[in-house]
Formats: sequence, C-alpha cells, structure tokens
Amino acid sequence: MCVPTRLQCPELRHLSHPPTLHDLTPGYRVARWDHPRALSSRSRDRLHTTLCGLAERAFGADHSSYWRTRVHSGFFDQITTLALILGPDDTPVGWGGYHRLRLASRRSLYLDAAGVVPAHRRFGLSAALMTHFLTREVLAHPLSNTYVVLRTRHPAVYAGWRRGLGAHRVFPDRHRTLPGLVRRLAGEAAEWLGDGPRLHPDTLVVRDAYRMFDGDIYGTRPRSGDTGIDGYFDDAIGPRDAVLVVARTNIHVLARLAAARRVRARLRHHRTPNDIRPFHDHTEDVRTATPTAAGASGLLPPPRF
Repeated sequence: MCVPTRLQCPELRHLSHPPTLHDLTPGYRVARWDHPRALSSRSRDRLHTTLCGLAERAFGADHSSYWRTRVHSGFFDQITTLALILGPDDTPVGWGGYHRLRLASRRSLYLDAAGVVPAHRRFGLSAALMTHFLTREVLAHPLSNTYVVLRTRHPAVYAGWRRGLGAHRVFPDRHRTLPGLVRRLAGEAAEWLGDGPRLHPDTLVVRDAYRMFDGDIYGTRPRSGDTGIDGYFDDAIGPRDAVLVVARTNIHVLARLAAARRVRARLRHHRTPNDIRPFHDHTEDVRTATPTAAGASGLLPPPRF
C-alpha cells in the first residue's frame, strides 16, 4: 500500500528525488527509490552517509571504505531500486536494494547489500523487505518465473530462503545436481560481478568473494540453527568465500507467503500483550549472529561493470 510521501526524519527531507513510501509491517514503512540515478550529488552524499551509519550499526564494523568504493564506482547510477526501512519515528533502521538483470535469457534480480540494525531485528523486517521487492517484480510479469540471485556467507540467509520458498526452489543443494539453467544463471551472474574465474560451477562457491575487506566480515561466525547447513558452511566456505544462491519464485509462491503472513498477523492480533513476542525471522537471528547479522540477502560485494 502506497502512503503519503511526508517524511518526519530530517536527514531524508528535501532530497532532489523523494522516495515513495509504503507500509511494510506494523509500525514500519519502506522508503523506496525506483530511479536512484535521478538523485542529485548532494542528495547522494546524504544517503551515502545514512547507508554508512546503518552498515556500521548492523555489522558492528566500519564499512565506510566499502561504501566509499561503491559510491565512487557508480552505485546510485547502477542499482535499479534502493530502499530504507523506517522505524516508528521514521528513523532509518535498515536498508536494501536490487538490480534488475537478464541472466540466461530469464528475468532475474540480483539482491544488493542489506541489513537491519540490532535493536530492530527479529521483527521480520528483512523478510518483509525482500517480499516487498519480489511482489513488485513478480506482479509485473505474473505468468513466468522470476529468478533471484544473491551472494552470502551467512548460513541463516541461505536457510531462510530455503524455508521461505521451499528447498526445491533454492540452489545450491548438497543433495541434488545443479540443473543446467541454474548453472547458466550463476555463471552469468558471476561474470557480471567480476567473479567468473572464482566461481566453482558445481558448488556455486565463490572463492575470495570478500577480498575487498581487510578485517572480519562478521564479529562472530554466524549460525542458522540447522546443524547440517551450519556444518556445510563451516566445511565448504572459507573466511573470504561466499555462496552464490539462485532461487526461483513466481506468483503462486508469493501467494503462499502472503497467506502465511496473514496467519501470523492474526495470531499476533489475538494474543494478549503479555503473550506478544517478536516474529522470529531466522535471517536476523540475534542469538546466533549478533552483532553482525546481514539480513535477508547477506552482505554483498559491489558489482563490477
């Protein structure tokens, strides 16, 4: 649902290209720029500062050099959609975005860097933002599949996509051979990212994917709570490696996800105040990934063009 574009947060007022505002979850909204390239230089600087501050809080580390490199490389001109998650007082508490691509002759989305600050995790915000993105793109072409590509080293991110869409729609899968289409999608995505030679075509592991970071990506090695998935990430993913995840979705999957969200909302509505607890979104698990949980899409290095 689109809501009025009035913003209470001073740092987001009077931008040269204002965002559209949409309800996200109770108490939260999303401010979305569908044409970030239209932002003026001064507006880009303000959003750059906001993104750096959010990333430092979300990951518990200084990522200013990462964002400086991205912005100087044309981040605002290249990304298709950029969004900020706004809290109850309209203060930004998270962010995300995506690139609309054509990979292996299929409509595809590459999910960009995303995160949620610690105080607002476990309310399903990352999952809600990704659903917001997917709904917008899938409804534009409801008769065909949409493929989602993301790069992560966070096992809870991978586990969350498998739980959300169904394990048979998410690759890689240790128990199945990669379909030819998934190989082509992953190969073209890796080439687009500049990681072609580092992609293992059978496992979709990208070696040295986080080579631009000097320190640790995560202060504490993240966990998903699934011993099989955590063990796989421990054994197969090195300290600078990532998995290139490919997921398939369509309007039927989104309808199922929407129905599940409505059921959860009704359950929360009928609970007494003493019963209400935050929705447990495993992609933002503060018990296993504090202080550097990456949110639904993980920490993604900048694309190279």
